[in-house]
Amino acid sequence: MDMSSDNKKTQSKTKKVEKKTSELKDKVKKEASKLTPDSAVHTEEINNLTKEIKSLKDKNLRLLAELDNQKKEYFKTMMELERNVGQRLIKKILPLFDSYERAVQINQTHQDSKVKQFLTGFKMALARFQKDFFQEEKVEEIKIAPQKPLSDYNSDEVEIIASDENNDYPEGTILQVSQKGYHYQGKVLRPAEVIISKKKS
Repeated sequence: MDMSSDNKKTQSKTKKVEKKTSELKDKVKKEASKLTPDSAVHTEEINNLTKEIKSLKDKNLRLLAELDNQKKEYFKTMMELERNVGQRLIKKILPLFDSYERAVQINQTHQDSKVKQFLTGFKMALARFQKDFFQEEKVEEIKIAPQKPLSDYNSDEVEIIASDENNDYPEGTILQVSQKGYHYQGKVLRPAEVIISKKKS
């Protein structure tokens, strides 16, 4: 085997490969130089698009926040409207309860057994209806205890309708609750009407 001949062939192939590699490098450089201006344009376009996308995202977030606020305001308005409608309705119903309770109290001393039996049943039915109705509508009675100082209660929970001269209790003591007061959904719906004591002159 002629080793020198093989070496020459190998060297020849190596030179061809090196030449080809060099040509490819030159071609890549040439193409790269052509692409550089376009790449700069593309980079600028990408940057502009990125900024635009960010701007749109920010705008979208603001719109979502605004929509969320509008939704909350809508539900708040609807709840307030529902509460106001319910409040007006209950205010109209309360005098009926007052009248029924007074009628029962006035007739409790009636001697007729049938009347007493009817009043007892009516009182139980009224109490049950009131309880169910008040629970459903979130109405609570303002508990006012007679012989307690008026100052024990918030000013919007009680309304003084009269005062009686009485030295048995300190001035400003609640002597009687003439009409019950109520809370509706945590707010005063109707203050309790009370009679308080005052010193005899």
